[in-house]
Amino acid sequence: MRYVSFFSGIEAATQAWHPRGWTAVAFAEIDPFASRVLAHHYPATPNLGDITAVTEAQIRALGPVDVFVFGSPCQDLSVAGKRKGLDGERSGLFFDAMRVVGWLRQHCGLRWAVWENVPGAFSSNAGRDFAAVVEHMAGLDAVAVPAKGWGTEGCAVGEEGMVEWATLDAQWFGVAQRRRRVFAVADFGDWAGRPPVLLEYRVRGGVLEARELDDLDPVCEGDEPA
Repeated sequence: MRYVSFFSGIEAATQAWHPRGWTAVAFAEIDPFASRVLAHHYPATPNLGDITAVTEAQIRALGPVDVFVFGSPCQDLSVAGKRKGLDGERSGLFFDAMRVVGWLRQHCGLRWAVWENVPGAFSSNAGRDFAAVVEHMAGLDAVAVPAKGWGTEGCAVGEEGMVEWATLDAQWFGVAQRRRRVFAVADFGDWAGRPPVLLEYRVRGGVLEARELDDLDPVCEGDEPA
């Protein structure tokens, strides 16, 4: 698998994926310290820098890409911040990332996009910010916020593909820390011909009851409030 990782930090995704034989095609990071760490450990992988300055030509030159992973800034979505949401200068970079998704699909054959953020994404702007995430990743218009909120997991099917999302906790993945994060995985390919990804029982440490995709509505709520 060939992947592109934006908002790279010091590359947690690569720490997980390199041992599995996956290849990092490009990073995008502007923090000076993190950029030096990337240059030291992954000198053969280009750092494209500021996502707002990345061009279509740069993306086209990357060649085949299977996965795009991006943990866009969380400060405007977090309950600890001022909650400007996706209108904020930092968390609004989600839309720049989705522009890159479009180029990767057009030129590089991208099938998967993986977004990571804080659970506050579910409640920011009364849930409308996460509705926008679902709209852009699945290819839907005017997604309504569920009456009971977004819960902790769900899925949506749109013109562009299928999106699964779930709140995962680091404590169930070998880390001695409770650290909850929202993950959304968009599949722009033959999603109907594969098993679930995030909504699969074992992914969540066996904590929640298993569900089959056939039992889920096109946009479905989770079990708990955000």
